[in-house]
Amino acid sequence: MSMKKGSHKILKSVALAGALTATGAVATTAHADTTKASAPVQGVASTDQQLTNLKSQQTANESAVASSNAATMSAATTSANSQIADLNNQIKERQASDAAVQQASQASAIAQVNSEAASATAAENASYSQAIASQTAANNVALKSAQAMIVTEQQKVQQTAQENADYQNQTDNLSSEHNSNLSKINTDYQNQTDLISQKLTEAKKADQDHYNQKVANATKQVDDQIDDANNTINQAQKMVNDDQSDVNNKQNADKTAQSDVQNKQSTLNNDQNTLKQVQQEFDDLKETTDHIIVPQDYIDVWKEYISVKKANDCLLTKEEFPELHAKNSKACTEAKKLNKNAGFHASTLDENTPITLTPKGTLSREDTIKATQYAAELINPVRVAIGMEPYRITNASIDVAMQVGQVNKADNNWGHDMNAHQKAKDKWQLDTIGESVFGSSQKTSYKTLADLKHGVYSAVICLLFEGNSTGKDKNGKETFSDSGHTTDLLNVRYAKPECALAGGDDLLGISYENNPNIGCSTAIRFISIADGKSSRIQEMIKKGYPYKAGTLVDKSVQGSNYDQIAVSNPNENAKKLQDQISQLQAKVDGDIQSLTTSKSKASEIANALKSAQDKLSNDQKALTQAQDKLNNLKTNRDKMIHNIAGDPTQSKDIKNFQAQLNQIKSAHDDAVKTENDRYETKLNDLKKNHEAKLVEIAAQPTNLAELQSQLQAKLDTLKANHDAKLKQITDDANAKIEAIRNQKVDDSEIDKLQAQIDQIKSDLAKKQQELDSQYEVLKIKNQAEYNALANKLNPSTKAVVNGSTQQVFTSRSGKVAYVVPSHQSIATSDIVKTVSEQVNSESLSKESQSQNNTNRLPQTGNKSSLAMVLLGTAAAMFGIGLVGKKKEY
Repeated sequence: MSMKKGSHKILKSVALAGALTATGAVATTAHADTTKASAPVQGVASTDQQLTNLKSQQTANESAVASSNAATMSAATTSANSQIADLNNQIKERQASDAAVQQASQASAIAQVNSEAASATAAENASYSQAIASQTAANNVALKSAQAMIVTEQQKVQQTAQENADYQNQTDNLSSEHNSNLSKINTDYQNQTDLISQKLTEAKKADQDHYNQKVANATKQVDDQIDDANNTINQAQKMVNDDQSDVNNKQNADKTAQSDVQNKQSTLNNDQNTLKQVQQEFDDLKETTDHIIVPQDYIDVWKEYISVKKANDCLLTKEEFPELHAKNSKACTEAKKLNKNAGFHASTLDENTPITLTPKGTLSREDTIKATQYAAELINPVRVAIGMEPYRITNASIDVAMQVGQVNKADNNWGHDMNAHQKAKDKWQLDTIGESVFGSSQKTSYKTLADLKHGVYSAVICLLFEGNSTGKDKNGKETFSDSGHTTDLLNVRYAKPECALAGGDDLLGISYENNPNIGCSTAIRFISIADGKSSRIQEMIKKGYPYKAGTLVDKSVQGSNYDQIAVSNPNENAKKLQDQISQLQAKVDGDIQSLTTSKSKASEIANALKSAQDKLSNDQKALTQAQDKLNNLKTNRDKMIHNIAGDPTQSKDIKNFQAQLNQIKSAHDDAVKTENDRYETKLNDLKKNHEAKLVEIAAQPTNLAELQSQLQAKLDTLKANHDAKLKQITDDANAKIEAIRNQKVDDSEIDKLQAQIDQIKSDLAKKQQELDSQYEVLKIKNQAEYNALANKLNPSTKAVVNGSTQQVFTSRSGKVAYVVPSHQSIATSDIVKTVSEQVNSESLSKESQSQNNTNRLPQTGNKSSLAMVLLGTAAAMFGIGLVGKKKEY
């Protein structure tokens, strides 16, 4: 096919593609805008109509633009194809012209190659002819010469055997000569070296003996060090063992000393605590009220009363003893004042000691005893001062007091309860019970021993110093105290030996009750009973008085009931505590001295233990060092021996002898080498001569046929070489010609034309892109106008717009070529749904469904129009593709 015909077909294809593209675009665009807008929803007809009209205008406008774009692109495509066709024709013309020029150039080059090949061939032929002629002449000469040299095979065998025999004799003679020369060389060498070797051996032995001695000396030196290290270890181990034993002994001594210190510290602590407690008791005793202040006038009054009273007098009345009564009143006034000023002071111990009440509301037996002891401590000094026996306390006096108090509490009687007395007398078989009662209106009961003692103290002051008390009888007449409680507590009623009154104030018991149900809620009772074993009672029994006291029925003096309960003397208590404090202080001082001595001894033992431990530690380190030294010696024994002995050395004689032997050996080796070289040279010469003679014998011809075959082979070799050279010349020429024919013309004008074609295609694609962008801008603008109108007409209504679908066709470059609205048109897709409060949702739904069913375009022509567009577009792209591939033709 010629280039001109090809261009013509391309132009026809491009024109057909353009026509199809234009037709398809126009048909599709005309059909896309024929759909009517949907009918508006009832109630908002005017609003929807405006929106529908606007949408129709916009759709028509967009369709017109799309049609215009399609027409523009169709015209542009047709123009581009025409320009491309012209450019392709120019390319073909350039290619045809280039081919004509190239053909002439190639013919000249090929002719040159052929000429050179012909010359080479002629030269080879001439050379071959000369070689053949020379070899033929040589063959003829050889044949002629060989005719005179022909021998039989038997002759060749004989000649070969003779040559072999001669060769063997020559080699045997040469070998014998060689062996004889070597033997002489070795004998001379042995003779020269024997004496020197003997001297060398003796010198080596002397050197070895000397070195062995050095090694032995070094070994002994190192082994002596090892023995010394072992001895050091044994001594160090013994010292460590002795140190350990000493440490163990001192540790035991230290433990004993520390234990002794702890024991003595414990003894000191206990004694110091005891001293502190006793000191506290003594301090409490000094601070505690343990006596009452009694003026001497008071003592004198009662001494005088004892002397002047009648045997059975029990009271100090104003009527019977006016002067003495007045003295007593004055003394009591002073005594109360003095004791009030002194006040009551309780010990810390008493303040922290609670008292216990029985379930019947009276004191426990233990607290009853404490109260009774305290009362006796206060009263006894006064009784003794006036010449009376002090109060004593027995188990019976305590139990009687408790019984009387319990009955009084049960009877709600704070005063003298004869029922309580009678029950006690009946139980204990007593004649009478003495009782003095101190009552107060205090409702709260005593809590501590200090409270109890304070109450007893107040009761004693009140009862002993009642002589200044006055009152009035029921008639308003002034009355004066008869000191009946005082006479009871001081036992002056029974002061006269001849007193015949039953009972006695010998044994004391205190009762305390608190009964808030009666006026005098607090009562302290001083219960006294007679001592049936006293001399007064026993004397009265002897006189025949019918008393129970002291008889077999008197339980108060029977068994443990009569056991005495101690009554302490405050002064004796203080002295006793002072003596105990002195003893304890002396013991504490002794404890401190003993502890100091023990600590000093323990410190000395601890220091000795520390010294022993330090010595043990140092000796253990020394033992470890000695063991390390021994281990190091054992580990490095051989190395140390070697370091001391050094390496074996050669003496000067050995070096001289060895040098002589080396020199002789070198000369011997040189002689042997020279002889071997001579032998090998002569042997090789004999062998070469022998082999040459065998070749000559074998080469002797036995007939001309063999020689002729050999000479023909030489001619054949020349022919084969000649043919190979001719083939090489032909192959080289053909390769050069092929290379010439494959050369291409470099035409810059064709490249420029092709660049113009590429630019046209690029411009066409850009044009399509610009049109697509303009169309998209138009659609966006129309949609914005539509939305603005919808919002303006229906501000309270939301417009829902269904986006239209489009079919897009692209060119080979990937750019959009045409935009074709789908068969679901804009009018169908963009239904505006208006929802109003007055419109029923169900009717609106039916209305919308009806619109969707009736507002579809008829489908006639859509498929065919679409097919035309596709065909046109495909043809256009195919046409452009043909133009693009034009260079291949």
